[in-house]
Amino acid sequence: MIQTLSALKVSLIKWFARFYPMAKRNLYHFHGGIFPQYHKELSLSHPLKRGIIPKILVLPLRQHLGIRTEAKVKVGDRVLKNQCIADTKKGLSAPIHAPTSGKVIAIEPRYKPHPSGLKKLSIVIETDGLDECIDNVLDVKGNIPNDPLALKEIVHRAGIVGMGGAGFPTFAKLPEKPGIVKNLLINGAECEPFITCDDMLMQTHADEIIKGAQIVGQALGIERILFGIEDNKQKAIQAVTKACENTHIEIRPVMTVYPMGGQTQLIQELLGMEVPSEHHAIDVGVLMMNVATLRAIYHAVIHGSPLISRFVTISGLGLEEPFNAEALLGTSFLELAEMAAPKQPINYPLIQGGPMMGMALHENNVPIIKTTNCVLANPPEPVEPVMPCIRCGECMDACPINLLPQQLYWHSRNHEFDRVEKLKVFDCIECGCCSFVCPSHIPLVQYYRHAKSAIKEIKHKEAIAKLAQKRHEFKLERLAREKAERDAKIKAKKAAVKQKTAQSASTKGSASAAAAAKAAAMKQKKQAASESGTETVLSARDNAIALAKKRAQAAKDSSKKTPQIPHKPTQVTRQKTIEADRQMDKNTKPSEAGTEVPKDKSSTTDDASKRRAAAIAAARQKAKKSAQKQEDLHEA
Repeated sequence: MIQTLSALKVSLIKWFARFYPMAKRNLYHFHGGIFPQYHKELSLSHPLKRGIIPKILVLPLRQHLGIRTEAKVKVGDRVLKNQCIADTKKGLSAPIHAPTSGKVIAIEPRYKPHPSGLKKLSIVIETDGLDECIDNVLDVKGNIPNDPLALKEIVHRAGIVGMGGAGFPTFAKLPEKPGIVKNLLINGAECEPFITCDDMLMQTHADEIIKGAQIVGQALGIERILFGIEDNKQKAIQAVTKACENTHIEIRPVMTVYPMGGQTQLIQELLGMEVPSEHHAIDVGVLMMNVATLRAIYHAVIHGSPLISRFVTISGLGLEEPFNAEALLGTSFLELAEMAAPKQPINYPLIQGGPMMGMALHENNVPIIKTTNCVLANPPEPVEPVMPCIRCGECMDACPINLLPQQLYWHSRNHEFDRVEKLKVFDCIECGCCSFVCPSHIPLVQYYRHAKSAIKEIKHKEAIAKLAQKRHEFKLERLAREKAERDAKIKAKKAAVKQKTAQSASTKGSASAAAAAKAAAMKQKKQAASESGTETVLSARDNAIALAKKRAQAAKDSSKKTPQIPHKPTQVTRQKTIEADRQMDKNTKPSEAGTEVPKDKSSTTDDASKRRAAAIAAARQKAKKSAQKQEDLHEA
């Protein structure tokens, strides 16, 4: 009963949508969306083309988000199909392999499909048409890995990136541990007008897509796999349904509305959950992969083949025979467009991608890269004049992210980027719905892109300024630290010198004290010697006087016993003795006085000793002579 009512509701809405197309918005779960002319029948009406080997292949060294690869070959080298010709270990990147055999004729800047229109370093290969290849270049055994790390390693070496348009290296999206991803969503919506490469891939290689999904599910331990396909792809739904027999993969046809193929929109439609702002799907346990990415994973794991080609839609109103092709990476846009029978010379810019999110090229002779899904040849139409905003609100109703496009436009135009950022401009997926419905023909998406670029540039400059400030502060800290170290060294050196000076002064003072003590001792010794010499002189005089007195006494005693000697000779002798004593006293008087200290005390003492000895000897001689005379007189 509930299903019947639901089906009746859908039928009524679809009937009413004939008169008001926006009534279809009640048939899906996300906000907004538009219903443009799809023109998908143009390319689906012609068969798939394979085996196109151009004469020249141009392979830019950066075909993904992340770090540019580095060439592993040089000019003049011959390369084989599947051979790795560029890789890097410096960061997030994906290797590049040779799409066919040939010779490297140049490694130089060439134009690539990019909004900047600048030349980028590329490897140019001149093909030889032999298509010689290296089988199983990844050296796999064909077994499904049960470890997420093993799957990541194979996917990385195969150079697989997101082939739905983002170009993010697939290995970086895979978690390192099982059980983190609960739901694997296979994106087969392909909502952009004109593009049918995924539709053709599902029709022709549905089994490989399903096997690729099973490989990812088994390696990551995923509980549930859902396959979302827009309901305007009935042949693809039939092929996928057949391939999913005897599997647990759920096929979910979804409403044909743009942008149903967006990650946020398809998650809301299939799981009924919304990814929070500034978060990724993996944060809510969801992993989404494009059908082309899953097929590339299958070939890498089972056959050891890298990503060297992809399905591309060549379509547009300017082509008579649009088609889908499995084109080698590096094939020229212009060469493929020329194969679709242009209605007029292609002297207008080709478009990479669809009319909603695609970008016009500055140069048509650019190569197919890993993220190229469509080469669109739409002759330019007259540009509608831009009118002032009438605040109709159509852009707000059409926005699938439920933003406020009017306010974003006003603030972006006034360069009020802080307010633009607060209005969540980075949540904008640049789908172009707002520009599509704007009656004033305002290029709203271009304003948002400019605002994003300006904000990124401002943040980049702020980061550089902060880094410069940190470096300056670090420099000041370093200079202060070096100055403190120098001051500490100088202070320590001064302290060492001061201590050394103090020690030297102490040593010198000790030496001076020792010298002074020694000098004092010498002085004392000399004084003692001088005093000893004086005492010796005095003792010698006293002895001489005592001896003279003794002799005189002896003479006196002898005179008493002997006869009387005439008085006159005795007086003469006595007089001479007294004179001798006086002379001796006169000679010894300077030593006894001691009032003057000679300059050379030792020499003075020696002279005094000699004079004293001479005086004593003279006195003795005189006394002896006097005694001899007295004896002679007695005898007489």
